[in-house]
Amino acid sequence: MSPLNQLKKQLEQCYATRSQVLLQPGSDNYLLVGLETVTPAQHYYWDGLKRKGDPAHPFLIFQYTLSGYGCYAEGGNVQKLMPKMAFSAIIPSEHTYYLPPESESWTFFYLILNHPYVVNRISQQKKEMGAVITIEPDQLLLVQSFKIFESVCYRTFRDRFAQEQALFNFLIEYERLVYRLSQGNNLRESVLDEVRQYVINNFDKPLGVMEIATSQGMSRSHFSHFFKEATGLAPAQFIQSIRLEEAAHRLLETDQKIEAIATALGFANATHFCKVFKHHFHLSPGEFRRQLH
Repeated sequence: MSPLNQLKKQLEQCYATRSQVLLQPGSDNYLLVGLETVTPAQHYYWDGLKRKGDPAHPFLIFQYTLSGYGCYAEGGNVQKLMPKMAFSAIIPSEHTYYLPPESESWTFFYLILNHPYVVNRISQQKKEMGAVITIEPDQLLLVQSFKIFESVCYRTFRDRFAQEQALFNFLIEYERLVYRLSQGNNLRESVLDEVRQYVINNFDKPLGVMEIATSQGMSRSHFSHFFKEATGLAPAQFIQSIRLEEAAHRLLETDQKIEAIATALGFANATHFCKVFKHHFHLSPGEFRRQLH
């Protein structure tokens, strides 16, 4: 089962047990959630200026596509909302989102937030990045969105402070993702260079993801998500590739014994080094040295 289908199944299980209270402007209840599949027969169309929105108390809709597709239009720009794409809309404001006639269906989940501070901050991010972003199922913003969805459906927030904390976590992950998207390749290269240099400076240690995460002031899980989002690579594989590149260099450019190279580069022993090296290069270290020296 794909990550997106797995997420959809989890959302369906949560939503089947939902028990919600209507939002009231200025109240302590900041959240509503929903899960829908719409078809052409339903004439699904929303206009952000024609909804029951109070300009003095605007609220935010965050809507994420699970399957099918819909459209979001703002400022004369129409964007097709495919799976893994989300939009953020302020109510009231000038925008529309709808199911186009050519789409057979559109399945999505949404969060409706009326926390003034969160709504204002995300509104500012929209001005910089636009309303529509792509979010992979394993990215922290979507993980946090699901946690909120689950907590609302099961009513597991202890009090309004717990609900507020969840919204702040959502806001931080939203801003973090927007920042990374805006930085593009510059952030990717910066992260890769920083980790590469740390590994090089600690070649003699059996360095793992946990040690690098600690050096960055993050948990292992947080760092792994951050690294994957910024670079598209798994951190453990990247760390190993740096060691193996250095091993290949030493095999070709020095007369060091294989055991010495394994020890110098932090491998448990020569046997482990040979196994990992052969898996990566499809040659044992000895064969690599003989063939390419």
